[in-house]
Amino acid sequence: MVVKRENGNYIVSVRITFQPGRDDELIELVSRVPKGAMAGVIREAMRNGISSKVVYETEWTDTPLEMGSLGIDI
Repeated sequence: MVVKRENGNYIVSVRITFQPGRDDELIELVSRVPKGAMAGVIREAMRNGISSKVVYETEWTDTPLEMGSLGIDI
């Protein structure tokens, strides 16, 4: 289901089934997500793939990272 809000945001609802053996990395990813952080984690996985070195903060925010403070120039 896809809904477009007046502000231009899209709300997409999907049901995904992960199969052990085939989707082990995805199962591990979603099983470690803190409460309230699933949408952000899924967005990042869709954009960047899955990394086995993902570390979660105790509180999730949708605030963009300041790359300059990380020593990364883009």
